[in-house]
Parts: sequence; C-alpha cells; structure tokens
Amino acid sequence: MASVTMRSAKAEQPRWRTTLQRVRKYWYCYLMMLGTFALLITFSYYPAASAILHSFTIWDGFRPAQWIGLGNYQELFSSDVIMKHAFPNMALLVMWQVVRAAVFPLLGAALIYRLRNERLAYIYRLVFVLPIVVPATVTILVWRQFFDPNVGLMNEVLRLVGLAPAAWLNNVSSALPSLMVIGFPWIDGVGMLIYLAGLLAIPVEINEAAIMDGASSLRRFFSIELPLVIPQVRLIVILNVIGALQGFGWQLLVTRGGPNSATTVPAWEMYQSAMVGGRFGYASAIGMILFIVIFILTLINNASIRSSVEYQAGG
Repeated sequence: MASVTMRSAKAEQPRWRTTLQRVRKYWYCYLMMLGTFALLITFSYYPAASAILHSFTIWDGFRPAQWIGLGNYQELFSSDVIMKHAFPNMALLVMWQVVRAAVFPLLGAALIYRLRNERLAYIYRLVFVLPIVVPATVTILVWRQFFDPNVGLMNEVLRLVGLAPAAWLNNVSSALPSLMVIGFPWIDGVGMLIYLAGLLAIPVEINEAAIMDGASSLRRFFSIELPLVIPQVRLIVILNVIGALQGFGWQLLVTRGGPNSATTVPAWEMYQSAMVGGRFGYASAIGMILFIVIFILTLINNASIRSSVEYQAGG
C-alpha cells in the first residue's frame, strides 16, 4: 500500500521537477554533452540567428550594421537577375536533381539486387561505389574539359559524325542543359547503396510468393519492391532537394553564372553578393528566402509521401 502511495506521489510531481531530478542523477552525462552543445550553438545556431538579424540591415561584415527593415527583400524581389533567371533556373535544377537522384540510382540498385551471382553483384556494386572517393570538384572540372569548345570530347564527337562544333557553355540556350548532363550516367554511389540496403531488407518470402504467383520482374518491382523502399525514396528526395537549393558548385567551377545569367541560381547570387560585393546583409536576405523555400518543400514532400503510404496501407 505504501509503495502504491509513493508511486502516485511521484506521478503527481510537476514535470519540471521530475526533469530536474533526472538531471541531478545523471549530471555527468549532461556535463559531457556541454561541449557538443557549445559547438552547435557557436557554429550552427548563432550564424543562423545572425543571418536572420542581418537580413534586415546593410552590413559589409566589418562595420556596424545599419537597419533598413525590408529593404533587402524589396531589392531581391525587384531584381531581374534573381526573379527572371536565378529562381527559374533553381526550380529546373531542383526538379532534375530529384529525378536523377530518385530514378537512376534506384534502377542501378534494382539491377544489382536481381543478380543471382553474388560475386558479380559485388563487382558491380564496387564499380558504382568507387567514384565516391573522387572529389566532386574533380568530376566537375573533368566535365568542364569535355565541354571545351576547341578540344572537348563533346565537340570531337560532333566532328566525327560530320556536325559543326558547339559552344556548349557559352550559349544561352545550351549552358544550363550542359550543366545537367554533368555526372552521366547519374548513378550516385551513396544513393545506390541506400536503395540497395532497402531492397536487401525485403523478406525473401515475399518475392518467392510473387514468383510462384507468376508475377513478372516489372510487376514485382512496381508492386512489391518500390512500395517497400518508399522510406529510402523520401530520404533521397529530401536530401537532394536541400542540396540542389543550396548548391552552386557547377556555377562556381564551370560557368560563373553565365552566359548572361543563363545558369545563375540564388545560392550563387548569395555567394557573389557576400564574397565579391561585400553585401552580407543582402546575401543574408537571399539565404532566408532559400531557407523558407527549403522548409516549405520539405513539409510538402513529407506530407505527400506520408499520405501516399497511408493510402496504400488502407487500400
């Protein structure tokens, strides 16, 4: 009876007191985490808070900031470069990045998953994973040489078939599609491993039952394997949306946003404004818009995938 009374008394304690008692009991654990929290606050949360504050100011990174309210945002949305070029280019690149990251690595993983020879499957997996050790910068620079108007591989192929060489990266109409070709055949090693891990986690009995029922390979892929790797698809989509919105590596190393802003994106304009123009306040405003776009798209992606999974489960 006494033990029951003590349990009820503990249950009636305020939550803050229960938390305080837990902290006192395991104080050494929280002490060891202080270093991690300090680094997070210093290098993650403080810069984000600083960007929010300075997006409403004129600031060059050195002298005291001058408050201008929504001036940076008004300039941003009235800029022809940002609104007519950067955001449309970003939308196109995001859609392409999602397609190439969600489709091609999945196809590669599905083909390896179907191989019956384990040694051959290991070799193919190794072939797709080895490029991970090559820095992305090196890959981009190699592709830039492919597009060289004089000795590039692309123009050499055109000459072999009797066609005139093209200025791939110097033409407004072909510059952005040329950037999208970079990385062919677009099978990212990390994404392929994530998909392959999801496929290997599918119980063997499910596929065996489908084979006994006469299901073809395509039917098994679309009816069994693809629905069961939806969590991996969601992860890949979210990561690539965020990466595509924030990235400007192609612009930095290949086109510098040109020609005539044909390949520029908001992240590149943010970099240019801060590091070249010294306009950290305006760059912070661009960063805030990117944060809002990333946050909204992530919510939409999570909601749409969750609803589709619930529909399939209910059906």
